[in-house]
Amino acid sequence: MIHPDRIFSFKELDREEDLIEAMTNHKWPTCYGFYYGNLLYLGDGESEDQPEYAVMTVDRTEGHHGVHGREVGRIKPLGMPAEDIRQFVADMMAGRYQSEAPVYIHAEPIWHHSCSFCRLEEE
Repeated sequence: MIHPDRIFSFKELDREEDLIEAMTNHKWPTCYGFYYGNLLYLGDGESEDQPEYAVMTVDRTEGHHGVHGREVGRIKPLGMPAEDIRQFVADMMAGRYQSEAPVYIHAEPIWHHSCSFCRLEEE
């Protein structure tokens, strides 16, 4: 991961179409991510204008928000055809991973999260 110290937030999605829609047709804060198919797709880029997602497994949790897992893929969806993104998601779901680097992060459900990236931090 580029930003292992970032505190991530995530929203659980039930449908592949929702994940693809979220990654291609919306701009999200860099702390934002999605949970789909037992994988976290975490905003690990430098800018909201150039989204990049690190895909990680959830091997075990620790405390309230600690997640131990493996980074298994990366995607920069900006400008990619939806079919290429769909194939990437299918590969991740089938376990055809690009890597398996161990990683530990903090991930909070979106309703619990507040940080400087999403600008929900209290003044």
